[in-house]
Amino acid sequence: MNYKMLNISKNLNRADSVAAWRLCMGCGACKWACPNHAITLKNIPSKGIRPLVNEKKCQQCGACVVVCPGKGLEHKVFSKEKINELSDGWGPILDLYEGYASDDNIRYMGSSGGIATAIALYAVEKAGFTGVLHTKTDPNCSIVNVPTYSKSRNEIIEACGSRYAPASPCQDFDKIKQTEGLSLFIGKPCDCAAMRKACVRDPELSKRVGLIVSIFCAGTPNTSGTIAILKEMGIKDPSFVNLFRYRGNGWPGLATACGDTGKFDEVASKNVKIEKDGCRTMTYSHAWGEILTKHVPLRCRLCPDSAGEFADIAVGDAWYRDLQNDSGRSLVLIRTEKGRNFYQQKDFEKYITLENTKYCALPDSQSSVYNKRCHIWGRLKVMMLLNLPIPIYRNMNLEKNWKSIPFRRKIMTYLGTVKRVVQKKWKLPIKIE
Repeated sequence: MNYKMLNISKNLNRADSVAAWRLCMGCGACKWACPNHAITLKNIPSKGIRPLVNEKKCQQCGACVVVCPGKGLEHKVFSKEKINELSDGWGPILDLYEGYASDDNIRYMGSSGGIATAIALYAVEKAGFTGVLHTKTDPNCSIVNVPTYSKSRNEIIEACGSRYAPASPCQDFDKIKQTEGLSLFIGKPCDCAAMRKACVRDPELSKRVGLIVSIFCAGTPNTSGTIAILKEMGIKDPSFVNLFRYRGNGWPGLATACGDTGKFDEVASKNVKIEKDGCRTMTYSHAWGEILTKHVPLRCRLCPDSAGEFADIAVGDAWYRDLQNDSGRSLVLIRTEKGRNFYQQKDFEKYITLENTKYCALPDSQSSVYNKRCHIWGRLKVMMLLNLPIPIYRNMNLEKNWKSIPFRRKIMTYLGTVKRVVQKKWKLPIKIE
């Protein structure tokens, strides 16, 4: 990309322009959409998964940005059956439940009750789905994610658990398109939004997508965040680690690193515990709250959709619960009729236990992401006034959310955004290479 032609690159007319202006979400949909195979993806530890465009192959067709959730999101008309009390801040929700995997072992292994894994198992074993496109740990590097298409119980369970690192499952949409029968797609909210855009562009893909499931997401930390966890654990080189869990094996579980413990350094941090087998652990609250959140990129901080608004079903932690006296629970948001029909099928309760819950359980559990949403409109206005490219949101009630916060917080948001634009040099595009 010609970084001198800023007036052109600000149009966000190609995937690398989106990335250069820090608006890429790393979903990988652009790679799938490019008809000329001009895009490759690179995981840059300090930035995330980003597209690289081959100038010789690129025909400037714009297909890559048609499916790009980083460029913007748009809701259509909500169903009349939506829960009105929640729609302004959380998107369309038809039904709200709490739930967990009926299988105790899956519930224990899962990060928050094993719901996503249980849905995947039910889809393949009972609902007639051929397989599941989702994310798992890279067999060659335990702190890196790779997309995978799973057809068996063992394959699905192997991918169980949260992965707080970049993932690009959308690059493999063709694994759904080229597989006979229906497939389940599980991804972050931005991945699910990209899938919706891709289905509009490609009717053949749309026919193969049986259900879209989103996990809640407060932002995807760059790989540098995981490296920072390892460093605090006394692990200098990720290659020393052969197993890394961000959480799970209990709710919320511990961040855990195991491997060649003889190469691990002594631990100076009081936040790290050395287990009997030599593995290093730290609490989820420290790993996420004190380390990983510092490595969340700009685009995630400008994203209003933390709860999978474009999915059929969305799941995420029921944080309002007493974690010490519970084995793991998720809120389950039924967002479409397709999602409602899925959970009403025969034998669903053998895989997932659902209970009715009050509407307040959602904002009580996810107050931090709603608070972020309320500030986005102000941040975007400042960036627009400073002539920075911004994502375009339609029918997402962001101005209404903004108006709900106190005047003092509005001023702090304005000033804080200006400060970050200057300090972090957001007025200049970054090179992706």
